[in-house]
Amino acid sequence: MVPSKFNTKNVCSTLCLIACGVLAMCGVSKFNKEEVVSALLVWGAFTLLFSLAYLASLKRITVLADGVEVQSYLLPFWKRFYRFAEFDYAQSDYRRTGEVLRLIKDGKRLVSIDSHLYSNYNELKEAVSVKNKRNFVIREKAEVVSEYAKLYLYGITVLFLFFILTGVGTCFIDVMDGKPIRQSIVLLGVIEILFFGSFLFIHLSKYKKIAVWRGQIEVKPLLWPFKVRYYNLSDFDGFYYVLEESNSQLGSSDEYSLWLMKDRKLAISVSEIMYKNYEQLKNALQTVNCLGQLKFSGFQALKYYLGKKI
Repeated sequence: MVPSKFNTKNVCSTLCLIACGVLAMCGVSKFNKEEVVSALLVWGAFTLLFSLAYLASLKRITVLADGVEVQSYLLPFWKRFYRFAEFDYAQSDYRRTGEVLRLIKDGKRLVSIDSHLYSNYNELKEAVSVKNKRNFVIREKAEVVSEYAKLYLYGITVLFLFFILTGVGTCFIDVMDGKPIRQSIVLLGVIEILFFGSFLFIHLSKYKKIAVWRGQIEVKPLLWPFKVRYYNLSDFDGFYYVLEESNSQLGSSDEYSLWLMKDRKLAISVSEIMYKNYEQLKNALQTVNCLGQLKFSGFQALKYYLGKKI
């Protein structure tokens, strides 16, 4: 039996980054002196919220003789056991923060072991005895349909909606207090609504229901489900493996995705953080020509989502 050991230094530094990120997001400096207390309460509440979300994502991993036991750090009663025989294969990914070992079944990453989080990563990796029992490939007659990572989708959406509603409240704060309307406060609220509304729109516009079948792709956007597009795999110039690097603020991490290119523009993006069955989708698209690897920051990648050519 090999139990995991958390790298407490990296976990604590991430929690500190969450607090600093929330502080920067709240912008305490813009408040007047009498409003500092309220601002600090907001800062503390969001820091607690994001910290709990981060801690809930941490898992205690115990490698046994015949399988792996995964237990939530924050909710220890939430426990799951997987036998090695259940997995199709193990796969290692390399990031700026280190190596990640993933145990994959039916194209879904059921267990992830991150060298950044676990101080005894090498011991855990050596103890995991999952072998490539078979190559995971898409059969000609098998249809692969994307599955959203709903926790990420709903979590980000609720967060942006909260800030949009905060902007609405800012616009009407003088009316609710019975004071004369200040144009500067209304303008601040409108800017907040437009800013976070734009990010919410961009976030949701990335989500598309993707179905791959017999060399064809059906794409149905989440925001416009009636606007369905059909492609042949031969229609694309090829695909890039893309690494979108994070600034680690609010505990975020690097994100891998697969970009299908058409006429040197991004046509379809398949992101590992957005789709539960990312591996299955990636393998279904392997017949498309690989154009290489790219590396961007999140803001640099945004301009390609908006239509810039590569």
